[in-house]
Amino acid sequence: MKNIIKGALLVLFAGSVAACNLDKYPSNAIPADEGFTTFQDAEEFRNAIYYMARASMTDILASNMQCEGINATLDYGNNYGLQYAWTYTDTESSVANIWTNDNGYIREINYFLAKCDELIATNANLPEGDSNKMSEKELKELDLYIGEAHFVRALLRRHLTMFYCKDYDPATAAEDWGIILNDGYDINVRLGRSKLDKTYEAINTDLDLARTAITNYYGNSDPTENYYFGPTAVKCLTAYIQLDMHDYPNAAATAASIVDGTKYALITDATSFASMWKNNAGSEIIFQFFASLDEGAVQYGEPFLYDPFGDPDNSQSLKPQYVPAQYLIDQYSNNGNDAWVDIRTSAYFPTRSCRIGTTAVTLKLFNKYPGNPEYDATAGLNSLANNVPLYRSADFVLLAAEAYYQAGDETNANKYLQKLREARIHANSTSAPEYTYTPYSGEELFSQIKMERLKEMFMESNRLADLKRWGDPMSRLGWTPQNESICVAIGMYLDIPADDYRFVWPIPQSEYTNNPAIKGQLNWK
Repeated sequence: MKNIIKGALLVLFAGSVAACNLDKYPSNAIPADEGFTTFQDAEEFRNAIYYMARASMTDILASNMQCEGINATLDYGNNYGLQYAWTYTDTESSVANIWTNDNGYIREINYFLAKCDELIATNANLPEGDSNKMSEKELKELDLYIGEAHFVRALLRRHLTMFYCKDYDPATAAEDWGIILNDGYDINVRLGRSKLDKTYEAINTDLDLARTAITNYYGNSDPTENYYFGPTAVKCLTAYIQLDMHDYPNAAATAASIVDGTKYALITDATSFASMWKNNAGSEIIFQFFASLDEGAVQYGEPFLYDPFGDPDNSQSLKPQYVPAQYLIDQYSNNGNDAWVDIRTSAYFPTRSCRIGTTAVTLKLFNKYPGNPEYDATAGLNSLANNVPLYRSADFVLLAAEAYYQAGDETNANKYLQKLREARIHANSTSAPEYTYTPYSGEELFSQIKMERLKEMFMESNRLADLKRWGDPMSRLGWTPQNESICVAIGMYLDIPADDYRFVWPIPQSEYTNNPAIKGQLNWK
């Protein structure tokens, strides 16, 4: 992993990725019909597939800004403003980027799978002793790479459904539009959209193939480095697909199997919890995308912690573009009981000196992506760059609670909600009583699960899909800002009903302009 391999790989479409290993992704590339003839080619391409997954799954800021919990400051400069105000259209870049990139990456993966089939067939006909014949070890590793490719294709296809499809309803999935199911890599082929049930059939087929290959390689143990997909990562995506498809008993069981036991234990102390976000290490992280100082990392923190002065001691002021709403911060107040403290509060919302316009003001800023010092190109100058966790155990504790509730099992729904809260909420002092969980029932139980999911997973790219799955509105009504005078009025108290058409993003104009097969299959037309 730490050797930088200089390699040349396929580029199927303009702007696509080239690959080497997870440390370095060179831009040189060769045509599809001239490359990919050896195991070494497959090995290099495997790392490009991880790069594609990271590029797609970390393109989340626009969708995060679309939801409640934040306010745009007077210095926001209209960054992510169309999503924040829900005024985006089919020509907006964020809307187009996810569609174009995900579909392009899927073509790359299709190429990889086709060439692996050719490589295996050619290898079978090579005589023993031929220098190009793969060893048993290489054949085993190639099977793993193929499984990983199927996993990422499933991941990308599900990612597309999150934005461009309605919530999966078993009663209407055979009529609702899904995504384009393309199993080839010819960039000139134009295909229409599948139905949503067929989309999920394809996702599950890929997941089955991934599960078999990854389990055959690793057994029941995950890889030592948590930036490779292992059996638990496959379970994570499986749980989400089962939840999407309203298969609540199986979703609950799968999520529970991830978080029961000690392997990915929830963090229970404030110092370790804050370190997980700053240093990208901790027991909760199941899978996170690779980053390094040489290759770079994702700068999620910039809209929230922008430092125009480059001042490591913050003696001058930060200029955030977005700040958390006071209403959201208040939800961490532990039901008004001052004897308890939530370890997330200090990690997520530290108080900092800010300057909005020319106004000096003290605000609680959003600090989930504070910048990992390992990725600072200049010592002491925060690049606000972090690894990005794709799966962590807290997510699946809450998924188990939701799925058990939907399956009619309130006892287990309470069990997993309690598990999360007891990890996060503790006595405020040695003399204070320890946190005590009181079980809920009925709609109040579901309401508490949903609120806990907002609090725990805030700004991790889940909220829009969660609201759509629940059939809930996106409403900032009553979400009092910390300081209304430093926030823009537009979008501050936006109220988007659950049936608003904008919960499903439009098919980008670039797609329907160039693809006649999609005519009549658009979301907003």
